[in-house]
Amino acid sequence: MSVNNYRLFYLAFCLAIAFMIWSLSYGALLGIIYKDPRILNLTLGSQPFAPILQLWYFASNVVLQRVALMAMVPTIAIVAVVAYVGLRQSSQPLGHAAFQTVADLRRGKWFRKDGHIFGRHGKNILRTKDDRHHLVIGPTRSGKGAGYVIPNALMHVGSMLVTDLKGEIYTATAAHRRKMGNQVYLFSPGQEETHRWNPMDFIRGDRGNRTTDIQNMASILVPKSSAGDGGFWQLMAQRVAAGLISYVEESEFYEGRRNLGEVSSLLNSGEPLQTLMKLIMENEPYLSKFTKESFNAYIALPEKTAGSAITELQNALAPFQNERIVAATETTDIDLAMMNRKPISVYLAPNITDITILRPLLTLFVQQLMNLLTLEHNPNAVPVYFLLDEFRQLKKMDEIMTKLPYVAGYNIKLAFIIQDISNLDEIYGEKSRQSLLGNCGYQLILGANDQTTAEYVSRALGKQTIRYQSESRTIELVGLPRRTKVEQIRERDLMMPQEVRKMADKNFVLLIEGQSPIFGDKLRYFETEPFKTAEAYSKANRPAVGKISLPVHKPVPPLTEEYLNACRKEERTAAEVPRPDEPSEAAPVENVIRATGRISDIAPVMAAEAVTDDGFALKVLEPKRTMVAEPVALDEELSLEEGITLKVLGAKKAIPVDLFDETVTDAERRTSSAKKKSSLKTLKQVVLDLPETD
Repeated sequence: MSVNNYRLFYLAFCLAIAFMIWSLSYGALLGIIYKDPRILNLTLGSQPFAPILQLWYFASNVVLQRVALMAMVPTIAIVAVVAYVGLRQSSQPLGHAAFQTVADLRRGKWFRKDGHIFGRHGKNILRTKDDRHHLVIGPTRSGKGAGYVIPNALMHVGSMLVTDLKGEIYTATAAHRRKMGNQVYLFSPGQEETHRWNPMDFIRGDRGNRTTDIQNMASILVPKSSAGDGGFWQLMAQRVAAGLISYVEESEFYEGRRNLGEVSSLLNSGEPLQTLMKLIMENEPYLSKFTKESFNAYIALPEKTAGSAITELQNALAPFQNERIVAATETTDIDLAMMNRKPISVYLAPNITDITILRPLLTLFVQQLMNLLTLEHNPNAVPVYFLLDEFRQLKKMDEIMTKLPYVAGYNIKLAFIIQDISNLDEIYGEKSRQSLLGNCGYQLILGANDQTTAEYVSRALGKQTIRYQSESRTIELVGLPRRTKVEQIRERDLMMPQEVRKMADKNFVLLIEGQSPIFGDKLRYFETEPFKTAEAYSKANRPAVGKISLPVHKPVPPLTEEYLNACRKEERTAAEVPRPDEPSEAAPVENVIRATGRISDIAPVMAAEAVTDDGFALKVLEPKRTMVAEPVALDEELSLEEGITLKVLGAKKAIPVDLFDETVTDAERRTSSAKKKSSLKTLKQVVLDLPETD
C-alpha cells in the first residue's frame, strides 16, 4: 500500500472511531446527568445510530444540543491521540531519501504545458521552466535523442545551437522550427550543402577589442596543455596564430580574403615563416603594434625552437587545408551575434567520419558564439539554448567551463549530452567534472553501463532508513513463555549501484537541485503528441541548403611579384612627396582640428569650454596650414579636403592625438593610393605637433 493510500485509509478509520466514541459519550451523558439510559442501551443494542436519530427529530431541544457538545470533548481528545499515533512520520535518523509522489509533482508544477521536457510520470509529461543547466547521461540506444534531444529541439522557444553529428536532428526538427518563426541554418563543414561561417568576420574593429578577439580565437585554436614542455610550444603557437590572424585581418593585400584559410596558406607557404615575417614587416610598416610584436617574438626564437612551436599551429589549422572547409569558412551567412536578439536555430552537422579533424573548428564555433552572447548583458535577450549532443566529441572548451556558472544571467541555457561520467573525466579531469555537475541543476539519468556512473547516481539519490523487527521467545523457570521484540534500524541506498545499472529500459531517474529525485518513464517522441506530428512535418519539409563552390586557389600575397612591386612603388612615391616644412607648389589645405569629448568621461581642461546640446565639451587646437600631395577622405563624414573641419574625439590634447592617429592609421591601411598614404602620414605628424589654444 502506498503512503497516500495508507493515509486515506487511516483517516477513514479515525472518523469511524470518532463516531463510535461520540455516540457512546452522548448516551452515557444522558444516563448520568438525566438518568435516562435508553439511548445508550439502543446504541449498544440494535440501534447504533440512535443518538443521530434523536438529534435529527429533536434538533431544537437545548438540552440535547448541550449533551451533544459535551460528548465532543472526549471524542476529540481520543481521536487526536489515535491520529497522532497512526499518522506521525517515524523518525529516520539514517536518511529519508524518497522519490517524488504525484502530489509532490503537482505542487512543483511539473505538469505544466510549456518548458523543457524530461519524460513522463504516468500519462503526464514532465516539464520545467527555469534557468538551470541540464546534464543528460545515457549509454548508446538509451533514448537520449528520442526522449530529450528531439522533443526539446522541437519545442524550445527562442534561439538554439545544436550539435548534430548524424544529421538526424536537423531532418527531424528544422522545418518545424522555421514554422515557429526561426531563421534556420545548417553549418556542415566538409559537405557541399552548408551555410557558411567565417570566424574572422566577428573580430571587432576597435583597437583594444580587436586584439582581445584575436587572442581569444588563437587560444581556442591552440588550447594550452596543463604542464610540461608542451605548454611552452602551445603558448608560442598561440602567439604566432594571433600574429598571423592579425596580419591577415589588417593587411591591404588581403582585402576580400580575410579568413582562416588564408592564415593556413600563409603558414604553409613553403617559405620559412621567420623569413616571411621579416619580409612583411619590411614592406608593410603600417601594421599594428600587436602584429609586429607577435612577429618579433617568433623571429627572435632559435630556428629549432621555432620549428617545434609552428608544428602545434599547423596541427590546429589542419582543417583549413581541405578546400570544402575553406569554402565553408571564407565568408558568413550566419550572424551569430544576432542570436540573442531574434530567434535563430543553428545546426552544427559535420560528417561523423570527419569529426577528428573538425573538432578545433566546431569548438571555435561554440566558444565564439558564447563570447558574442556575453559581450553585453541584456535582461530582455532572446533565450539561447545550447543543445550539445555528443558533448564528448567536441574538444575541451575552457571558455564554456569558465562561463558556465554565470551565463544563465544572459538568458543562456546549456544541455550537455554524454554517455557516462567517464566522458567528462577523460576531457576535463575530475575537478572540472565536479564543477560541471555542480552547475547542472537537472541531471537526467537514462541508464548506466559503467560502475562509475552507477555509483555516482546511487550516492546522489541518498539514503533511506529501514526498520527491522526481530522477535525472540524464551521459557521461564515457572514454565511461562516470554516474548521479546527488538527493533533495529539500518541505512540503505534509495537505489544501489546494481539497481541503477539494472534499471528498466523504460525508466529514468532525474536528480534535481533542491528537490527530491523523480523516478519516471522515458518519453518517445514518435509515440507522443505533439512531438510526433511536428517531427513528421519536419521530415516532409526538410529545408534545402544550397551547394557551395570550391574556392579558387590564390597565391600567398607576400610571395608574389605584384606584392613586391606595389611595395617598391609606395616607397618611391613616399620619397617624392615633400616634407611639411619644404616648399611645394601644391595648394595648402587648412585643417582646423576640434577636440571633443563627453563631459562625463573626460574632465574639461578649461572652465570656459563650450558645452553643446549633445553633451560634448569643445576644445579648439591652434589651426595650422598643412600642404599635402592629394586631398584624402577618412570616411563619408570626415574629410581632409580644403575648408573641411575635422572633429577628433577627446577633450585633452593627448587623447585626440591617440584617436586621430588610430583613425588615420586605419585609413592608411584601407587605401591603395601611395599619394593618399603619404598625405595621411603628413597630416598625422602635423596634428601631433599642434599646440593648444583658446
